[in-house]
Amino acid sequence: MVFKFALERFWVFLCLFAPLYAPQDDLLRQLEDIRRQLFDGTPPTLTADARADLLADDISGTGTSRKAPEDRLLISPAAPEADLLDDVPPSLEPSEARPTSRWTPAQDMRRARIASCLATYYRHPIDANKLRPWSIMHGLISYGPRSVTLVNGQPVNCIEYLCANGAGDGMRILYLEDGKLKARLGPGVQGHEGQLLAILAQAGAPADHPLIVDGETFSLQDLIEYEKLGCRSGTELTFKLIALAHYLEPDAVWQNESGETWDMERLIREEIAEPLTEGACGGTHRLTALSYAVQQCVKRDLPLDGEWLRADAYVSAVQGMTFNKFQNSDGSFSTLFYKSRENHPDLNRRAYATGHIVEWLAYSLPESQLHDPRMTAAVDFLLDLMITAPGHKVDVGPRGHALHALNIYERRAFGESSDWASSRNIAELPLTSKGNFSKTNQGTSNDRNKSPTPVLRGGIRRR
Repeated sequence: MVFKFALERFWVFLCLFAPLYAPQDDLLRQLEDIRRQLFDGTPPTLTADARADLLADDISGTGTSRKAPEDRLLISPAAPEADLLDDVPPSLEPSEARPTSRWTPAQDMRRARIASCLATYYRHPIDANKLRPWSIMHGLISYGPRSVTLVNGQPVNCIEYLCANGAGDGMRILYLEDGKLKARLGPGVQGHEGQLLAILAQAGAPADHPLIVDGETFSLQDLIEYEKLGCRSGTELTFKLIALAHYLEPDAVWQNESGETWDMERLIREEIAEPLTEGACGGTHRLTALSYAVQQCVKRDLPLDGEWLRADAYVSAVQGMTFNKFQNSDGSFSTLFYKSRENHPDLNRRAYATGHIVEWLAYSLPESQLHDPRMTAAVDFLLDLMITAPGHKVDVGPRGHALHALNIYERRAFGESSDWASSRNIAELPLTSKGNFSKTNQGTSNDRNKSPTPVLRGGIRRR
């Protein structure tokens, strides 16, 4: 059984790694090779015995009872804090279980710095009288169900306000047409189809939560049905995948407005078929959508096969490339995302890129790898950048995703969230000088041109 399982896994990794080790410098072509091989091939399925090998005690407290096999570890095991060496391949040795009862001094300091940063920005919510619904959604993504927006100077829960179709600078996302629920697209409202529903899903809003539009009462289920009707090949489906993976069962089948049959596997397949670098925010939302779809399958203790297995393998490959080819020497990630390595000095560009990538990694990495020096270097950079931003003025989009990244990391790396609303968590804490905006680091030509050989070992694990 073990031999058969190894052969099945070898097939997936062979099609992934061959293009990555090829003697070429074109990173975009490598990503395209990964995508094409995953999309064109037919992946194996996990046998019942192999799936049973993956079942174990819940290691995260999130309700998922699946353990990370040693052969799917991605980056080097947790180790004492050290200077980042972005040209050293990660270790292939299995990670040792980290202690759950106490942390190292460096980890305790990082935990305190995260709490202080989150508490600082929590005291500066989005003002709905000045900023549009798009901004309110990014306030919601920052802190989830505890997010608030200011309405006439008073704090109002973001979920409740958006579900009441509250206005932002006079604009609203939802409207009625012939009595049917619709959602606007464009500047200030939704930048992508399904964005509102995806953000509400990530914040944990239930499908039966009421929606109030023009005095009529609907529910999120009506918005779910609206987004299902809008599934079309060749369009951006990233945010629909996040939302529908959350609210629908993996075996759900539906028809779009043209009568075409859709299901979750088709959604995943369509997203893998699209070039990563053409996705929203450098492709990070596409990676989040694929990771989210896999995790929803895992949480239901369903076999990881078919398109879910292909998505898992794809995400694993890009995780490895992220650390080995797109991380700068200061811990940040490329301000050009997955097009090439760059370390632009602009505060918002740095927060935008590193915030989005850390957000995805904090969600998708194995829990045992969250304290790896490469990941902690990225978190420390992001913390320094946010803490030292002049007047804490970071643009709404980069700010929302950077805070969401720290929020996810705090919860997964340390097992709980701090009290963001408490001013006692705001403290003067030391900086690492990696992301300090007053000490910008544009990187050297060697930094920008280095492409260390990636060492990739699989997947989204496993919470």
